Amino acid sequence: MKRVAGWALTLLLVAIGAPMRAAEEASVLSPDLSGLEPVVSEQIGQIQRALTDQLASPEPKPLEVAAAYGDLGQVYLAYGWNDAAADCFRLAAKSDDRDVSWPYLLGAAEQAAGRLDPAAEAFRHALDLSPAAGVAAIHLGEIRLLQGRPEEAESVLKPALGVASLSPAAHSLLGQTALARHDWPAAIEHLEAALAAVPDANRLHHPLALAYRGKGEMAKAEQHLALAGQVGLKPPDPLLDAVTGLRAGERLALMSGRTAARAGRFADAAKEFERALATRPESVEARVNLGSMLANLGDRAAAVEQFREALKRDPNNATAHFNLASLLAAGPERQEALAHVEAYLAARPEDGEARRLRAQLLRDASRLDDALPEYARAVELAPGDETARLGEAEALVRLARYAEARGKLEEGLRQIPGSGFLSHALARLLAACPDRSVRDGKRALELAVAVWNAQPAVGHAETVALALAETGQCDQAVEWQQKAIEAARAEGLDAKEKELAEKLAVYAKGAPCRP
Repeated sequence: MKRVAGWALTLLLVAIGAPMRAAEEASVLSPDLSGLEPVVSEQIGQIQRALTDQLASPEPKPLEVAAAYGDLGQVYLAYGWNDAAADCFRLAAKSDDRDVSWPYLLGAAEQAAGRLDPAAEAFRHALDLSPAAGVAAIHLGEIRLLQGRPEEAESVLKPALGVASLSPAAHSLLGQTALARHDWPAAIEHLEAALAAVPDANRLHHPLALAYRGKGEMAKAEQHLALAGQVGLKPPDPLLDAVTGLRAGERLALMSGRTAARAGRFADAAKEFERALATRPESVEARVNLGSMLANLGDRAAAVEQFREALKRDPNNATAHFNLASLLAAGPERQEALAHVEAYLAARPEDGEARRLRAQLLRDASRLDDALPEYARAVELAPGDETARLGEAEALVRLARYAEARGKLEEGLRQIPGSGFLSHALARLLAACPDRSVRDGKRALELAVAVWNAQPAVGHAETVALALAETGQCDQAVEWQQKAIEAARAEGLDAKEKELAEKLAVYAKGAPCRP
């Protein structure tokens, strides 16, 4: 499984910088928590400890270090510790310089602290990293307007007019930049457009009244002045909205849950996600994370229930679709699992793991011709995925395309020379393929013995026996088959023991004893 709303069923890779200096560590761990409620203080303490644990590990993982800094920075920002928050986001960006969240949140922390030039620089960096971070343009335009630089504000804001969610806020700020330049018609055009999009934003009536007064339309100026109020206009801002939510309890519980999950404390994480749900029952994120923890704890039924409930509330939640498909794939609900993984792939078609899961489900449904291109795509997307390579070869074997299956396994071993899965599969194919032209008993024996030496197991001993029989060494095949029988008996595998005993009788008759 993967993708627990940002971590545990997968997580993301940049070289970590030099170890954190003592001064940096002090700056992010120093805010005084004594004035907070004990439960909040304890939660923040947990996040601080998670960061120090990450940094103390022998081989810190850059993305997990960045996430730990980011989590702590968001809590600090929520409670107004802007300097410590800014330090956290800078250090998060050092560990993960691809995530647009960190420069964006750094800009927010610097702006909250009144440091407008550093804030503008951070928002500009966020925009450079990802044009999708368009809301950063709104903040950047607002900063330039506050600094009395309307031309720079306009150059940043005009592209945002083409984004539906940002357009009202962009019109609002462009109206105010036009007002600053005494361009009354442009100010009126932009402010009227903003009000038409968001009629409740009654604070805009005041600058609009000034624009009409500047244009000499006094009646309209008086009309808008009478309507002026205190309700402003802000664009959708998921990152900062999440930070604001930290003080309400849900986000802080989610953060604590992620911290516990990264440490492998799944039961503690589940409790935090349950607490987040108690605070906000409609939270899809909390429900998906809770489902993932329940799955990690072995409670499959409860996990499935949480994912299904999450999809009732958000039918397009890709994480819930993938995790539910992964859980259902091993049970009788494979057709439902296939529908969920296809919904996931509609949103994220370049995910190799999901391609492999779809291929597996198609194979299990005996849709082998449909499964093969999915396996091929999974291997193309993730060449190191030995499970996808093994599945592709197995589908070819089921289609009696044995020479192709051998070729795929050989290719896989060239890519992943140490793969025990692929070595064992190739050994069995070379030892007992129904198409005898594909067999190679000598190579099968070499591979089978290497696999057994790496991991003694019932099936591996059986494969050594198969290879020995193929090379005509029937007496030794008997010895290895007896090893396999003893191992099966020790593990209580009665059906397997019976099957192995039947083959033993064939080997015991002597040459020829090839399968």
